[in-house]
Amino acid sequence: MIDARFLQLCDSAFPSGAFSQSFGLETAVLERGITDAAAVRSWIASYLEHALATLDARALVLGLRGAASVAKLDAVMGAMVFARDVRSANRRLARATLEAYGAMGIADDGIAAYREAIVAGRAGGQHALACMLGYRAIGASAEDAACGYLSAAAAALAAVAARVVPLGQRDVGALLWSLREPIAAFARSACGAATLDDLTSSALACELDALRHDRLEARLFAS
Repeated sequence: MIDARFLQLCDSAFPSGAFSQSFGLETAVLERGITDAAAVRSWIASYLEHALATLDARALVLGLRGAASVAKLDAVMGAMVFARDVRSANRRLARATLEAYGAMGIADDGIAAYREAIVAGRAGGQHALACMLGYRAIGASAEDAACGYLSAAAAALAAVAARVVPLGQRDVGALLWSLREPIAAFARSACGAATLDDLTSSALACELDALRHDRLEARLFAS
């Protein structure tokens, strides 16, 4: 039976504030002609495959399995993200996610410790790690957690495109449906992570979009 708590935690409507972040997609739309459903799908798929799946999802898996501490994962992930806006976005999303757990009654020592570390400046704050702690608290499997995290990220990015391109809801639905099998494959691959050395990120075009985002004359999103 599917755990209703898991469905809520990986719902793109979870109160993390992800709706206000584009992670560079807004730049791609406004500056690089990413202006239809096919181009948006390509951008999101690249970001998932070469950044979120190989960095965020692998870190999530390592954390769930206890293969690396949250502190070490936070430090490595922070060093691998170059865009200031994205680092700030991750910090905001991590804090909002951890605080939402408290409102929902999901609590353990790891959740409290990570929130305190972020507030005190001892940790940069990584959304994937905040999500991992919630998944761990409810006993989710590594593959389900990775798939849920990547699915929620894809849905949030598709919602950005719906407002910026704009895309219709049918286009958004079709886009997300077409990503279901790649996301499942990315999640399975992420579960092969064994050490910190397995954390990589190579979504260079997406990273450049994120780096240029704060130079836009007008923007709807914070990252």
